[in-house]
Amino acid sequence: MMGMMEGMDGMTDMMQRMHGNMMGGGMMGGMGPMGGGMTKMLDADGDGKVTPEEMRTQLQAKLAEHDSDGDGSLSIAEFETLHSAMIREMMVDRFQHLDADGDGAVTAEEMVAPAEMMERMQMMRSNMAQSQGQPGNGQVMGDGEMMNDN
Repeated sequence: MMGMMEGMDGMTDMMQRMHGNMMGGGMMGGMGPMGGGMTKMLDADGDGKVTPEEMRTQLQAKLAEHDSDGDGSLSIAEFETLHSAMIREMMVDRFQHLDADGDGAVTAEEMVAPAEMMERMQMMRSNMAQSQGQPGNGQVMGDGEMMNDN
């Protein structure tokens, strides 16, 4: 079973490269080995996991849906239509994520919110690193006694 899972990770990596990282990465970062948008598209039974059978079935359905001339394959123009539809779904998801108040517009404040969050996280990590090993916050003093505020 583990060998099959490792094989799936390799397949997912290959698909990400082939499809320009449409399965995760990008502006908001990745969401695991297979990002939310692609997982939703391929997960036929909605259990949060994509089996090889689901992947095969859903990808064949996408081919049939976008094969406008019915020749059983996708031309570059047909693939562009499929690709654009997938990118649009991700773009809308990301827009909605940024549009915190849901008013249909992304303000300058909402646009930079991910950078603000990143800065807060870096500051928290830095503060935690600085406080490690220093007296206070319930840490033991040199003689083994706890520091008290009495």
